[in-house]
Amino acid sequence: MTGTTTHDTPATAPPERPPTGVPRTPRVETYSLEEVVRISGLDADTLGWYEDQGLIESAGEDPYGVRAYSPVHLRWLEFLNHLRSTGMSPAEMNRYVELYRAGDSTVAARRELLEAHRERVRELARDCGATLRYLDWKIGFYLERETALARAAVPSPSTAEA
Repeated sequence: MTGTTTHDTPATAPPERPPTGVPRTPRVETYSLEEVVRISGLDADTLGWYEDQGLIESAGEDPYGVRAYSPVHLRWLEFLNHLRSTGMSPAEMNRYVELYRAGDSTVAARRELLEAHRERVRELARDCGATLRYLDWKIGFYLERETALARAAVPSPSTAEA
């Protein structure tokens, strides 16, 4: 993935080969705070607030002491952004996260929470559809009015000759 960093050797150092027979430590894909901000669209303060609220696990640190976010953080942020953009409250998001962390015994409760939210989103979509139709009508009204006013402002040929 572009923009990702791995932290088992400095970025400027050439990759080292472990001595024969010595297992190599796997590289872990991580993202810096700046990368997560860019990818998620959240600002650093909001990201910190999500961590403080327990909506996402706190970021770890790489071997150099730099905050390191994982792909799991990014998936959670994407999911939470979808919930937030559709009007789910932080309290409801917290409830979902609590249920998730409680394990598989809460699968039905998580589904029900999302189904209730989906119904609210559908209602919002219906309301937005009605508002959109009204705006289309109003814009059409103004286009017709502008056309009528423009015709009235143009002198007719018989008036210009008189």
